Amino acid sequence: MEKIKLNISGNLVGIRIPLTTVFEITEEQLKAIVIKNYKLLRTLKFYKIINSNFSEIQILQLEKMIESIVSLKSFEKADKSNRVTEKKIDYRFHYGNLRSGEKINSETNVIILGNLNPGSYVKSKKNIFVYGKAHGTLHAGCEINKYQSSFVYIEEAEYPKIRIGEVQLMHDDKEVDKNIMFEKKMGEIVIKKVDKNQIKELMKKIGVDLV
Repeated sequence: MEKIKLNISGNLVGIRIPLTTVFEITEEQLKAIVIKNYKLLRTLKFYKIINSNFSEIQILQLEKMIESIVSLKSFEKADKSNRVTEKKIDYRFHYGNLRSGEKINSETNVIILGNLNPGSYVKSKKNIFVYGKAHGTLHAGCEINKYQSSFVYIEEAEYPKIRIGEVQLMHDDKEVDKNIMFEKKMGEIVIKKVDKNQIKELMKKIGVDLV
C-alpha cells in the first residue's frame, strides 16, 4: 500500500496523498504522520495537500486536523503577499535515523532530525546539523574555499568521526558530549559547547528559523 509522503521545499511542505487511499485511512495516517514529524513541521510555515481526489468537505476536514496539531497555514489559502517566495533552497532535511551503511551526500547544508548509527555517513559541501545522537562519519565543507568556513553541530556526540575540509578528528571522549560544535580554525578542528540561543543562530545560518 502506498504511503503518504512529505516533500519539503523552503517553508512549504507538500503532503502527497496516494489516489488509491480511502478517506478514513488517509485521515488516520495523516494525523499520525503530523504528530510524528511535529518537530520538523513546526519549523515551516505552509502546507499543501497534493494529488488528492477527495471532496472539498473532506479536504477541509484534513486541513482542520493538520492546523489543530501544528501551526501551519494552507498554501492555497494564503495571501499572495505572504506566500513562499521562489528561491534556491540552501538546506536539505532528513527526518529519521541513519542506519549502518546509509549515506547522505549533499551539495548544500544538511539538517538531520534523528540519530546517526555507527557506520552511517554524511557528506556536505557546507554545514551539517545533527539534532540527535551521532556515532557515524560527518564530513562538512568538503569543497569549500579558504574564504569560507563550515561547521558540524551535534546535539549528542557518541564517538563520531568528524572531517571538515581536509582535516579529520576522531571524537572519542569517554563521556557523551551534548550540544557541541566542531569547526576548523588554524588548520585544526576545535570543539566548543553551544547553548540553546546559539543553536538557534546556527540553524538560521543554514536557512532554518526554529520556533
